[in-house]
Amino acid sequence: MHGATISFWVFVGFTMIFQMIMGANDGGVLLGSIISSNFIHPIVATLILFLSLSAAPFIFGTAVVKTLGTKIFPLQDMSLAVLYGVLFATITWVIIAQKIKYPVSISYTFVGTLVGGGLATRYAHDINTIEVYKVFGGLLVAIGISFVLGYLFLKLINLFLRFATPKVSIIFRILQIFTSILLVLGYGSNDAEKTLSLVYMAAIITKSPISPNAKSPFIVISLALLFILGTMLFGGNSATTSGFRIMKSNPKQTFLTQFITSFTVLTFAKIGLPISSTETLNMGLVGVGYAEKPYSVKWTVVKNLVLTWLVTIPMSILISFVYTLILQLIF
Repeated sequence: MHGATISFWVFVGFTMIFQMIMGANDGGVLLGSIISSNFIHPIVATLILFLSLSAAPFIFGTAVVKTLGTKIFPLQDMSLAVLYGVLFATITWVIIAQKIKYPVSISYTFVGTLVGGGLATRYAHDINTIEVYKVFGGLLVAIGISFVLGYLFLKLINLFLRFATPKVSIIFRILQIFTSILLVLGYGSNDAEKTLSLVYMAAIITKSPISPNAKSPFIVISLALLFILGTMLFGGNSATTSGFRIMKSNPKQTFLTQFITSFTVLTFAKIGLPISSTETLNMGLVGVGYAEKPYSVKWTVVKNLVLTWLVTIPMSILISFVYTLILQLIF
């Protein structure tokens, strides 16, 4: 029992590093969106990020934890070797993305590494392919929805505001405060639950007497603090790409992008289907920008983002497969 507890806490130590890396990748994207219109101060934006992440599991539930923790690869077939393979492969790919200054989808990466780890075991036939297709399909649908809604909503708002004065901008600046909160709440109920699912699986596998509760205030706040730390220390590249490199946003565009992303992510989280908040946010911004002024979108940046997303699935599967094969020789 004592050994099981040690194994569990060693793994938790590595998930803490993972949480900081998520903060660097995803936190940077969220922070970049919140401060992109130069209305919300970075310190206030960071506070919004922390408080919203801490509140999300209690408001919108933790259905995504169950999907990631049990539905893709059966928990009874899972081992520490697979879990470490998933964790190390995800960290590796996100660090590579940070080096090239393009945020990747940790949702894509995480599901890919679960598949790769499962393929490296003798239980490869137990991978729930239907659930995998549902998750990857949901990710693609969410991106498409975000782009289309961004385009349509911008056109609709412009139609209503065609006789409005520039003073209407202050309304969107105020509304952006609320959509920034919703944006991070959506992230916290979806993407942020990957770490919780890893801790949950580790507790079961190691037969640890410690039973982590996904809604434990201590666990949730601790993870939020680690996320913020990763954002503050290493999130600059992701923040710059999502907040400024894709296009220069005004308050109206930022408000619309955040509202659409929040609506999409929270809807998918409610049904327990993990999607990528970062990709949904970025493609919503592209849709809004394309509707407003197509030339304002920096299409080279968008192309590189899409290429990074496309290679994420095969690379995450491959890296996790190799890591798990090696780790099974150790455990």
